[in-house]
This record gives sequence, structure tokens and C-alpha cells, in this order.
Amino acid sequence: MFILIISSLNHQLNQDTQDIKQNQENKYSIAIISQVFRGGGLERVTQLLATKLSSDFKVYLITGPAQEDDYTVPQNVIRLEAYSALDWMREPEPTSQHSDQMEEKNIKLLSYAQKYNIKLFICQEHWAHGHYSTINFLKDNNIKVVAIEHNFYLFPIHDNREFLYKLSQQTYPRLDALICLSRVDVQIWRHIGVKNAIYFPNLLTFDPSTIQQAPLTSQNIIMVGRFHPGQKQQHLAIEMMKYVVPNVNASLQIIGDSTPDYFKYCQKVTNSLQLYYNVRFFPFQANIADFYRNASVLVMTSKTEGFPMVLIEAMAFGIPIVAFDLKFNELWTDNEGLIAVPQGDMEQMGAEVVKLMKNLELRKEIGAKGRESLNRFKNEVTVDKWIYLLKGLVNEENVIEEIKKSEDKVEWEYAKEVLNHELKLIGREGYDFGIEM
Repeated sequence: MFILIISSLNHQLNQDTQDIKQNQENKYSIAIISQVFRGGGLERVTQLLATKLSSDFKVYLITGPAQEDDYTVPQNVIRLEAYSALDWMREPEPTSQHSDQMEEKNIKLLSYAQKYNIKLFICQEHWAHGHYSTINFLKDNNIKVVAIEHNFYLFPIHDNREFLYKLSQQTYPRLDALICLSRVDVQIWRHIGVKNAIYFPNLLTFDPSTIQQAPLTSQNIIMVGRFHPGQKQQHLAIEMMKYVVPNVNASLQIIGDSTPDYFKYCQKVTNSLQLYYNVRFFPFQANIADFYRNASVLVMTSKTEGFPMVLIEAMAFGIPIVAFDLKFNELWTDNEGLIAVPQGDMEQMGAEVVKLMKNLELRKEIGAKGRESLNRFKNEVTVDKWIYLLKGLVNEENVIEEIKKSEDKVEWEYAKEVLNHELKLIGREGYDFGIEM
């Protein structure tokens, strides 16, 4: 047994030595942090980004413990573990135990940076205390940090974590770059002092040029995404069906992981509306493409979104979309493949879905326009911008200013107008962000 243990240790030491040697030869080693690697749009983005960047960088994916239903780690990406517990802290102040866990994670990140010659970290969990703790810790140790904000600026209000505003205002000005998923967000963050805020769209999961448009001949309406009562609002999609079912024989398929309490509530709403045969629930699906191929309409009842992967996936398959209006979101801008309805208006959403379900040619027409709209977000362009940014930051070049020169921006006055519009919708007009509006 002792011989086996020594042999195993020697093998590990040899592997470590080989890894270090490889990284000394590779000037550009970067790490992407993601607590989990399954189930959500952020994790799908992480997988795509790691895949695309691995041709130009040595990419390390730093997560919590691997799970059986994780997304596949890209071939040229090395996965490392740093989390002893998931950082879902919802309170304004971390507990002492939670602070200890964050410190343990940060120390491990620093050890990886030293061992593998990692010059830059990409952090993206803006809802978690540890996100801000990690950014400050890495910057204190002279390591480059890029953060991705995966939602709109009002997310903390929607998610009842307004203390995040204070954390972000204190931390984000230290970043080497803040990636925003909309041009409106860029202007808001710059206005509060984050001068390195820039706009990059998410990468596309499916390339429309390589897949056929869905036939759109089924009676299936789909909704895809993790269950969340305050943001995704699956219960509202169920309520919409009471306006649909009397007019067309359709089925709503709701796909995604859920907490037990909210899932039970959604079931309760289904039963109270006597929609037992018209609403079906499915857990997270690794092969979501099959659901898109068999859908005729996709609905989205979100209060807020960043750059929702669900929409670009549905558009790639040519599925028409009916969703609440999100004026700040890039996917809602000049997009004829998406029918926007006022927030919370389930009757109008139901009417638009009925109109589509009764007219195959209309579904095909709007779905085709959605596919065409994705030409604005070509992966090649986005990947090139990422590579230019990361190489420039590692080499101490002033790439942020160069990116700003070429950006198609919106003005602060327009961004402020959109922000005030969204605050009015949620009854928070005149909300004090602690900044001059």
C-alpha cells in the first residue's frame, strides 16, 4: 500500500512539474471562475468562452466540486477546484464562517495564480459576497481582474439584495475591465465611476447558419430557465395559459431546475387554473436542442435579464418569441423576431401567443427574422474583442480606450431615461442609488 501511495505522489509531483513547465512557456494563462458548472445561462457562457479562448490562452476553469450533470469541460481547458462551499450569501454581512470560507477560496486562487502563472482572472458572480471579496483580494496582490455583469443594473432590487450596490460601487472601480451585456448598462456603470466598463454581447450557443429552422408545427409553447419567483416568474407563464387554452389546444412546457417551494407553488397555480393537461414540467436538460426543435413559440416572463442565452438559442432555431418588454436589453433592440408586451400583462401575452399558434406562416416569418437578427452578434467578432482585451491587459496596453473609440454607444441621457422607466415599473421611482442621477 505504501508503495502505491508513494507512486501516486510521485506521479502527481511529475504532473505538477509538467504543468508548471508548460505554463512558464505560455505567456498568457488566464482563469475563469464559476462556482458551479451546470444548469444555467452563465455556466453555458463559461463553457463557450473557455472553449473559444483556449486556442489563444492556457485556460483554467475554477469551480466547486464536479457534479455528475455538469457541462462538459472543453478539451483544452484545465479544471481546478477552489470552493469549499457555495457562496450564495443573501444577507448584507457575511457570517464568520462564511468569511472564513471566502478567505480559504481566495488563498487557493492565489496559490493557483502562482503555481500556474495565471496573470488574469475572469469573475462573474455579481450576486455573491465572494465575488467582491475575490476581486479585492486579487487586486491587492497585483493580479489583473475582469468581471462580467450578467444582468441589468437593477438586478439587486429585483432580487432583494440591494446591499450589492454598495459592494459594487466600492469594488468595481478597481477592475481592469467590467464587461456589460448592454450599452445602457455601460453608461450607468461609467456614470458611477467604473470608467473601464465596456459592452460585449454573450457568445451564441448555436450558429444559425449550421442548423435548420424548427418546423414550428407542434402545439408546444416552451419556457426555458431556472425557476425563480422574483426574476423568471414561471407562475406568470402558467397564468398566461388561461388565456390561451380556450382558443387553441396548446401545451406549455416549462424546463429548468427549481427549488421545492417554488415548484410546489407553480403546481398549485396549475391546479387552481385546471391546466393539468396543458402545463408540463421538465428538469434541467443537457440536450435542450430537442425541445427547441419541437417548439412553435417561446415565452419569457422575466422582470430583468442580462443577455439571455435562452432567447438567442430560440432565435437560432427560428422560434418566434413573446416576452415582457425589457427596453435596456440588446436583444429587444430592433428585433423583429420578438414580440414585446408590457410587464405583467398576461392577457396580452396570451393574445399574442394565440395569434402565433393559429398562424403557421406568421410563426415562420417572425422566427426567420429572429434568426436574421443574430447577425449582429457574430461569435467571431466577440471572440476577437475578448482576445484583444485580455492580451492587451496582460501586456499593460491601454486597450480599454481603444475599444471605447470603436464602440457603438448610447448616451447617458438615454440610459437614465431607460433606468427611470424601469424604476417606475417596479414602483421605485426616485430610488436613491447613492449616486447623482
